[in-house]
Amino acid sequence: MKKIIFSILALLIIFLFCGCSEEAKVEEEINPDEFSYDMLELSVVADEIYNNLEISELTEKSVIKAEDKIFLEERFYLDLKNVISYDIRYAEGNYGAADVAIIRVKEGKAAEVINSLENRKDDRINEFRSYDVYDSYNIAMEAEIYDEGELVIMLMLSEEDKAKAKEIIDYYIP
Repeated sequence: MKKIIFSILALLIIFLFCGCSEEAKVEEEINPDEFSYDMLELSVVADEIYNNLEISELTEKSVIKAEDKIFLEERFYLDLKNVISYDIRYAEGNYGAADVAIIRVKEGKAAEVINSLENRKDDRINEFRSYDVYDSYNIAMEAEIYDEGELVIMLMLSEEDKAKAKEIIDYYIP
């Protein structure tokens, strides 16, 4: 009899913990009705993307967060007057391509920012044309630049990594 009672208690405890973890997951999900771009932390999204990439250790170590305004204007062709916030990272060319730009743009400025990133993409294609390490030339050629809501996004990643990155982005932007 004691074994039966003990077994029932053990099962109840297991069910309670399973139920709690499901409730916690629901609370963590982003509610589309409560979503605001003001609450979106672009660096958190970018961190999660880079934490899930399947890139070489050398490429990973060469990733730089672009923060210098002059560099962004000269190398990414960005007019920062069109930008609200951003997280832009790129790999040094010697170790492959793993570039991600997540840019929150001002209303009506998405096309200009997309054009700027297309110019950056062209530069990277030309860079990797003569030095194609880790298939960087094809990665640059197949880079995707698109707008989603108030964001302009560039994913210069392998096809598999682009798919992962899009899932992460879709999670944060319901």
